[in-house]
Amino acid sequence: MTGKMIAVANMKGGVGKTTTVVMLADALAASGARVLVVDLDPQASASICFAGDEILAEMIRGGRTLDHYLGLRIVDRDRASLPDFVRGSVSTTTHLNEPLPVALLPSGPDLRIVEREIIYALTTRKFSMHAIEAHLWRLFHDDFVPLRDAYDYVLFDCAPGISPMTEVAIRACDLVVVACIPDFLSTYGLKGFYRLIWGPRAGGESMLAPKSLPHVLITRAQETVKQHQATLQLLEEGAQLPNPAYRLFRNRVPQSAALANALTRQYTTYRNKYYDASRDLIGGTIAPLTAELKEILHGA
Repeated sequence: MTGKMIAVANMKGGVGKTTTVVMLADALAASGARVLVVDLDPQASASICFAGDEILAEMIRGGRTLDHYLGLRIVDRDRASLPDFVRGSVSTTTHLNEPLPVALLPSGPDLRIVEREIIYALTTRKFSMHAIEAHLWRLFHDDFVPLRDAYDYVLFDCAPGISPMTEVAIRACDLVVVACIPDFLSTYGLKGFYRLIWGPRAGGESMLAPKSLPHVLITRAQETVKQHQATLQLLEEGAQLPNPAYRLFRNRVPQSAALANALTRQYTTYRNKYYDASRDLIGGTIAPLTAELKEILHGA
């Protein structure tokens, strides 16, 4: 059985995408799965969370980052091999006395610059915008999709907004998780996000539609905040429509200082990394969410 590809996305920033990626990667790896995290965000938040300053700086200096790979592969037309850019066993978090089996394809600081250079280079070669999309689509399927043979789960941490590579990843993945705080501003762009990726596209199709509807994951939920409760009710009603634009995860991620701190904890155990004195974060939130994720992906 080949692995599953998951994009964690939202056009809005600050909604918990990287927190979700790190949490799910750790949880899936703790369950025995081989996990690869692909960082599509030039802020490189997921990269720094897993690799730390020293290893990430080493990979940037050595040209083993996503932006360097894309520059070689598309701009320079070099036959670079994507697995050569992956750092295996990057996690310093342990479980049952073993490091979590998480690998990383990190982002570099020049990712947005390289994405612009790709557009310029292909336009110079007389590519139309639809031809550029089709080129990136083929590249993704030729180079990224085969990663499923080496990993059980490939998680893409998408940047805010929709860059060309982010759109390709979202369309090609088995599941799109939309991390979303249940408030007005965080949910305001959901309709536009759906129309951009799942709606009809003018000018013909260069890429296929996503394999399934987006699944909204509520993050940083607070039961005592009235706006959160009102927004949750609206989201639940929307998900129950006859032809919904999205699905809604049953499990929700609460506001938790432990989750925020987990992004900075190096060299610790899985249980200590997510220790929260006020709630059973692993048993009450992370484990049920991971089980639901597997249920959606595998139909179990």
